[in-house]
Amino acid sequence: MPDEPPAAEDILAIFAVARRLRADASAGTLGQPLRGKNLALLLETPPGEEQSALHRAALELGARVAEVRFADPGGPAFARDGIRGLARMLGRMYDAIDCAALAPATVRQIEQEAGVPVYAGLGLDDHPARALADLMTLCEHRPAPGTSIRFLGDPTTARARAFLRAAREVGLAESEDATLVVDAAHGSHWSLSGPAGPLDAFRRSENHRCMMQTLLLETIVKA
Repeated sequence: MPDEPPAAEDILAIFAVARRLRADASAGTLGQPLRGKNLALLLETPPGEEQSALHRAALELGARVAEVRFADPGGPAFARDGIRGLARMLGRMYDAIDCAALAPATVRQIEQEAGVPVYAGLGLDDHPARALADLMTLCEHRPAPGTSIRFLGDPTTARARAFLRAAREVGLAESEDATLVVDAAHGSHWSLSGPAGPLDAFRRSENHRCMMQTLLLETIVKA
């Protein structure tokens, strides 16, 4: 996803797809739109026993997911040159690649060489997918058009910048007396509140899963 937020109509279209995926999953009619597609998750540490949220989201769409140990060279140019051949090989083996916590320079090089969609940590908290999922959750609890939000915390983090830009695109201005509150004062652990109190954690998790699935479909199917 680009650094700049999508236009308002594009954000609303993304929300519509994510909500449709959520409804289909609830009704048991999701199907396997990524059946036959292969996703590689590049990890700096050995794969753990528990699957990540992104891993599970891709499996639900029918994709085959491989967790691949990948040590970021982060050193001399001759070491980093080896990424080119590896990225090309990964591009031949997989339909998309997620680079999780790899260095931005490494992610850019993989993206340039792989020839398939490459994500800079699609399941991470600071990826715009998380910000859009939180925004979708808030919009579903917006009592009326013109409702404002109050943002608590550092507005300069990558996640906060993505969230606030997207919020402005869909008409959610900031106000000290807003009925929708985003408490981002505790690092990556954001809490969201609406007119009736804290928003449901399960729905937030659902929306994040569906947002990741939306972006997987948009990029892999259209690639």
